[in-house]
Amino acid sequence: MKRRLEKLMKLTIWVSIAMYLANKFVESSATFRHLLRVKKDSFYKWRHGKIYYTKTGSGSPLLLIHDLHPASSQQEWSKIIEPLSKDHTVYAIDLLGCGRSEKPQLTSYCNYLFVQLINDFIHDVIKEKTDVYATGKSGSFVIMAANMHSDIINEITLVNPESFGRLAVLPDFRSKIVKTALHLPLFGTFLYYQLVSRNQIEYQFTEKYYYNPFHLEDKTIFTYYEAAHTSQSGGRHLLAAISSNYMNFDIRNAFPKLTNPVHLIFGRELPDAEQIAEAYQKANKHTTCSFVEKTKMLPQLEAPKAFISSVTDI
Repeated sequence: MKRRLEKLMKLTIWVSIAMYLANKFVESSATFRHLLRVKKDSFYKWRHGKIYYTKTGSGSPLLLIHDLHPASSQQEWSKIIEPLSKDHTVYAIDLLGCGRSEKPQLTSYCNYLFVQLINDFIHDVIKEKTDVYATGKSGSFVIMAANMHSDIINEITLVNPESFGRLAVLPDFRSKIVKTALHLPLFGTFLYYQLVSRNQIEYQFTEKYYYNPFHLEDKTIFTYYEAAHTSQSGGRHLLAAISSNYMNFDIRNAFPKLTNPVHLIFGRELPDAEQIAEAYQKANKHTTCSFVEKTKMLPQLEAPKAFISSVTDI
């Protein structure tokens, strides 16, 4: 029995060492390209961590908020910031836990945390009523922020917002196990790096984000890969909350109360896009909708010219 325990302890030590070395190798190989450059004085010192943002152009303010994932960043908007900046002062942020923003070891990431971030950023940095574009799950933060403070948010554009049903899914026992595993220091880091590996990110783009995988550039994959690995494994705490449904919030009561003009933009080839659009339009009479042909989750990256046309036609 004693020998078995000794063997088990040795095996555990060697496995731990192997995981540690593998984690360090991934960290260094993911970030050596330095694709996510940081401009000086481009951080908003928020109470929960520093938020990276850029400011471009002149005109009425416009805030761009990327989809919620540790691999996402304002890179999502990189191909449309310049044309938008001709008529707007464009603010693009990396959300807490994403990109170049701080990635604190919070076990309490939740929807309301990001609602607070949006409200505080507009109040402290933009300092006037602003239009907002947001992708995917991040659209729910904007809806709740506008519901609470309609005086600081003007028109809202949601790119492929999640369905009401998906946003209403609550954490269950299985999802809580995933959350606990990702928070573990060594194993959680190892698991996180498998979930945000280069192959996994490329798979996401070819299967979900893009309609035509031949439009995908290597630089885009490597930028997302790097974003997931900045601040070592800090993004795993956010991914733990996302994977366990702690970032969900049922907006079926809040959305109909909005008086802000809301425009929805969907990738035509995204599954259930028309059904989701119909549900949003039925819920709020101020909602309009358009589709970008031959795109999926990220039309602003895959077909920037068509995306710009869809927003200028609003």
